[in-house]
This record gives sequence, C-alpha cells and structure tokens, in this order.
Amino acid sequence: MRNFVIFSRKGVTSPDFSLNDLPGSGGRMDLVCRCVNSALWISHGIRTDTNIYIVLNGPPDPPITIVFKGDSIKRVSPDERNIASWIKKAIAFAKGKEWTKVQNGILSSKKSFQDVIRELKDNPIYVLHENGKFLDEIEIKKNPVFVLGDHIGLPKKEELFVKRFNYERISLGKTSYLASHCITIMNYEMDKRRI
Repeated sequence: MRNFVIFSRKGVTSPDFSLNDLPGSGGRMDLVCRCVNSALWISHGIRTDTNIYIVLNGPPDPPITIVFKGDSIKRVSPDERNIASWIKKAIAFAKGKEWTKVQNGILSSKKSFQDVIRELKDNPIYVLHENGKFLDEIEIKKNPVFVLGDHIGLPKKEELFVKRFNYERISLGKTSYLASHCITIMNYEMDKRRI
C-alpha cells in the first residue's frame, strides 16, 4: 500500500467554499484536488494500492483530515470540481478525532498532521524536499508514506515531528515541481520499481 500525506496550509476547513473559486474561496483547494487526482487515477481506472490523506489547516476551524482510499472509493470522478464537492461533504462530516465515513472510500476527522503521522508511523516515511537525497540513490521500502507540503511547503515544526520516526528526506532534483506532479512522479517510480 502507498500512502501520500499532503499538508495544506490554506485549505479551508468550512464547507462553504465555492466550487467556482477553488483557488480563492477554497484556499488553494484546486491544488488539493489535483493531488487527489494524481494519487489515485490512472487511465480507465483507480489505483487500488494507494491512499491519500489531505490535512487542511486553513480557516475557520483547523485541522481537518480527509482520506481517499483507492481500494474502496466509489462514485468519484477525477475532475477538480467533483473531487472538491466530495471534500465539501467530508469537511461537514468531520466532528472529532475518530474517522467518520463520508461514503465508500472517503473518511474525515479532526485529526492533525501529527495524528496522521502517528497512525502511519510503522511504515517508512519519505518527506519530499528539494534538499533531500536524490531519489535515484534511495531504496524505497514497501508500504511507503510520502509526505508533501503544498505550494508553500511543509512547516519546519511538522518535519521535525516526522524525524522522530523511520524517516528519510528525498529530492526529485533541482527543479521545483507542483505537488501534484511530485505525486505522479513518485507513482511512476513505484510502478517502475514494482513497489
């Protein structure tokens, strides 16, 4: 199983954002939706071996975490608007620290980034960072967890927390890619390595 964890600094935590203004009223929810698309969709199918956790930290009531599970997701299409509509529903369902089922393959909670990392801590964790060790030099272990920041990046406090566990920083090179493209590259690399 592959897991992606996206830390969204501005992704709003109210379902009141407009589907017609994902970058503005959604706090860069367009970026979040593209990450979900890149993690799960392949041509004519879904990656059943992949989950993506979205940790929203924007106003008015952070955090909210939503997980999309590739092995059980239903009735979600890969376009940004449809993904965003499910995120709106998931935000409304997030009441406490326990996972709440929104629909098949989508769960939400008031878990923080650190709560999610604690849940996944038994797996090897890889933080994507431009100053990490180059991807070609790293052996990716089974059941990896890939941690990414949004367009601003992962806060230092959160990366320091991740360092407590089985952690490694990896880089895709000197070019700075969009978060969604980083996910696509990592999925390609895992497919190639058959992990």
